[in-house]
Amino acid sequence: MDLRHLNYFLILAEELHFGRAAERLHISQPPLSRMIQQIENELGVLLFERTKRSVILTPAGLDFLQDAKQMILQMQTVKKRLAIYGQGETGTLRIGYAGAVMHSKLPSLLAEFNKNLPHINLQFEELTNHNLVHELNNGTLDAAFVRTWLHPEKLEEKLILSEPFVAVIHAKHSLSENNKISVKELIDEKFITFTRECGPTIFDSFLIMCANAGFTPQISHHASQLNSVLRLVESGFGISLLPEQIANGYALNLKFIPLENEKETIPLIMLTRKENPNPALVHLHNHLLQIPVNS
Repeated sequence: MDLRHLNYFLILAEELHFGRAAERLHISQPPLSRMIQQIENELGVLLFERTKRSVILTPAGLDFLQDAKQMILQMQTVKKRLAIYGQGETGTLRIGYAGAVMHSKLPSLLAEFNKNLPHINLQFEELTNHNLVHELNNGTLDAAFVRTWLHPEKLEEKLILSEPFVAVIHAKHSLSENNKISVKELIDEKFITFTRECGPTIFDSFLIMCANAGFTPQISHHASQLNSVLRLVESGFGISLLPEQIANGYALNLKFIPLENEKETIPLIMLTRKENPNPALVHLHNHLLQIPVNS
């Protein structure tokens, strides 16, 4: 007995008329009669009493009616639940990230994605750029987010967001009241930067901006952690040029001032394998790529 048998039984139990039931099922009466007889033979009981004038459910038929309704409902629930697997609306996404991406809009974008598709479980792991590429190639990560172009073989890079630089200066610096700062105004300043190993795109863009402004920067300190950069600036050891979003989440004695007429930006990049069978990844990809790059 399958769902088709159960459906035929339920329709006849509702109509209690072979002609009307057959019409609803878009079949003729003889196939319907044969199907009901097959069900009765399989169960070993009569489900309907048939006369020339009426069709009624037997006590066994009334009992089976409740079971049939429950079986149909259960199967519909199972089908609906399993369908979301094929649509990628459930399952697990293993996401790796470089620590610098947490100082971007990515956390809020992922939170919005999780709210829209709550049945997709997001698992996170912070790794170095090198290890992110390794784990992606091994298939232990579905996606990774970085702040620098890596151009790895066998992986795809997608630009999610592009973020402008700001000047990070002490709150009592002579330029702290400016609404905007030109890089040329910083020619005599000492700079606190990330090491190139930790942030190659940030470091290279910083050098490009200074070169375009006509000077080679005086770098007094290289740091590997954002908190170290900010603390050194706050302590008066120099200034820094960093992505705009780092201003969020810190209550330090600092000013974050936009740069005037500056084209250099910092990317937020999504890395994935070129062939990944996880259907949930399509939803994440579509969610992130609908965001304007320069938002």
